[in-house]
Amino acid sequence: MKDLRFAVAALLLTLLFAGGASALTLEQAIELGHQRSLQMQDPQIDRERIGGRIKEAWANALPDVSAQVAAQQYWRIPTVPVKFGGQTVLLQLNQKDNALASATLNQPLYTFGRVSSGLKAAYAARRSNAHLISSTDRSVSLDVMQRFWTVLLMREVVNARQTSLAVSDSALKRIQQMRAVGLMSDYDVLRAEVQAGNQIPALRQAENALHLSELSLKELLGVPMDTTLTVEGDLTGYTIPIAAEDSAKVLQRDDIEALRDLATMYRNLYIINRNSWMPILGGQIQYARQFAGSNWKMNSTNTPVSLYGGLALTIPIPSGKSLGLAQQAHADWEGAELTLSKAERGALLQFQNAVTSYQAANASESAAELAVQQAEQARRIAQTKLAQGQITTLEMNAAQLDELVARVSLAQAKYDRLVAAAQARVAAGLPPYAK
Repeated sequence: MKDLRFAVAALLLTLLFAGGASALTLEQAIELGHQRSLQMQDPQIDRERIGGRIKEAWANALPDVSAQVAAQQYWRIPTVPVKFGGQTVLLQLNQKDNALASATLNQPLYTFGRVSSGLKAAYAARRSNAHLISSTDRSVSLDVMQRFWTVLLMREVVNARQTSLAVSDSALKRIQQMRAVGLMSDYDVLRAEVQAGNQIPALRQAENALHLSELSLKELLGVPMDTTLTVEGDLTGYTIPIAAEDSAKVLQRDDIEALRDLATMYRNLYIINRNSWMPILGGQIQYARQFAGSNWKMNSTNTPVSLYGGLALTIPIPSGKSLGLAQQAHADWEGAELTLSKAERGALLQFQNAVTSYQAANASESAAELAVQQAEQARRIAQTKLAQGQITTLEMNAAQLDELVARVSLAQAKYDRLVAAAQARVAAGLPPYAK
C-alpha cells in the first residue's frame, strides 16, 4: 500500500509540473504532503525498528537451535601414567585426530513472565507507532492546509494592494489634471502623491509574503523551489465543520493513544527487569557424533553417537546492576504515566482553546463582513456625492481604499476561521480536512 501511494504521488507530481505551471488543489497538496513531507519519515523509521524488536521478542520464546563442528589434530601424542609391577609406566593413547559434530536445541519453559512481557512491550510499541503515524499524518495535513490557505490569503492581499495602488494612481492623475485647470491646489496634489506612494510599500510587502508562502508550501510538499506552482481556489470555497459533540473524542486522539501504549510498554519493560533475578526453567536436547582416529591396529577408528535431553534451572544472583536497572525501568514507567496524565489534561485544554478560537474567528468574520458592507455603502454614497460635487476626489479615493482595506480584513478573518476550525478538529482527534 505504501509503494502504491508513493507511485500515485510521483505520477501526480509528473502530471502537475511536467508541462510548467499547473493548478494544485488542496486535496492534491495534502496527498503530496503525506508522501513527500519529511515529517512522516521519523515514525516510519521507528516502525521498522519496532518490527525488529518484535522479532527479537519472539525469538526469546521460540527454541534456540545451535550447531557445532570441531576438529583436533594431535601434534604430541598424549600419555597416561599407569602403575605396573611397582613401577609407573607412561601409556601412549596413540590418538592422532578427533572431530565432533553436534546440534543443540534449547527451549525456555518458564521465565516468570519475562518472555510474555517482552512480547507485550513490543506489540504495545507497535500500536504506539501506528497511532503516532496517524497523528503525524493529521499534523502534516493541517500544516499543508495552513500553508495552502496562506498562499490564497496573500494572493487576495496582493490583488487588493494592486487595486489600491491603481485607484491611488488614477486619483492622482485626475487631481493633476484638475490642478492644471485651476480646480485643485498644489497641496491637494501633494496629498494624492503621498496617498499613492503609501500603497507601494504595502504592495511590495504583500508580494514578498506571497512569494515566501509559496516557497514554504513547496518545501513541505517536496517540490523543487524553481517550479512554478499555482494553487487553485479561494478562501470562500472552503468550509470546515466542527460540532460540540467532538469533545467526546478528545481523549481518544491518536497522540494520546500513542502515549497510553508507551506507558504499557514501559510497564512491561519494568516487569522484565524486576524479574531478572528470578530462575529460568529450560529444556535441552542435544545430538552429538564424534569421529576419533588412532594408531591402534585393533580399533583405528571410533565414532560414538550420543542423544540426550534434560532440564536446567538457571538461578541468577541479584546484583547492584540488575537492581539498578529495575529501579530505572520503574522510574521510566512512572514517567510515562505522568506524561500521559499531562497530555490528557493538555488535550482537553487544547480542545477548549481551539473551540474558543474558532468562535472568536467566526465573530471576527461576521464583523469583517459587516465592515465590508458598510464600506461598500460608504463608497456608493461617496460616488453620488462626488457626482454632485459635494466631496473631492481625494475623499472619493479614501472611500475606495477603505473598502479595499475592509476586504483584506475579511480575507484574513476567513483564513483565521478556517485554520481555527481545522485546529479544533485535530484537537478533537478528527482529520483536519472535511468537505
